[in-house]
Amino acid sequence: MIKRFIGILALGISLSAFVETPNITGTWTMGLEGDHVIPVALVLKQDGQKLTGTIALPTQNAGHRVEVTLSGEFVDRAFKLSGTVEGAKEPTTLDISGKLLDDGSMEGKFEMPGHGHGNMSWTAERLKERK
Repeated sequence: MIKRFIGILALGISLSAFVETPNITGTWTMGLEGDHVIPVALVLKQDGQKLTGTIALPTQNAGHRVEVTLSGEFVDRAFKLSGTVEGAKEPTTLDISGKLLDDGSMEGKFEMPGHGHGNMSWTAERLKERK
């Protein structure tokens, strides 16, 4: 009985080693939820647990965006990214936390301390690749 239990346990452990870690590399359409939904592009590249990317944020000048370089990590379907807005009048950092949902979309929090709507919820869907 004990041998059978140990065998089943070993099989479960060896099968779990083959469970593929999800990869969130790609371009995502992110909707920041403030007074209204603000669409932004989030581009991610995952290398194991290391996560890098960019986010294109609108500026106060209509039609203009600033691209912010991000870095962080992705562990157990959750991630944290941070970056610094270059060329801002004052040093401006941002933090993005989120998780990959079972349906393939993501959700989380966007924080940019010191800015009006600096703490927003967001959702995102990955753009489909053209063939």
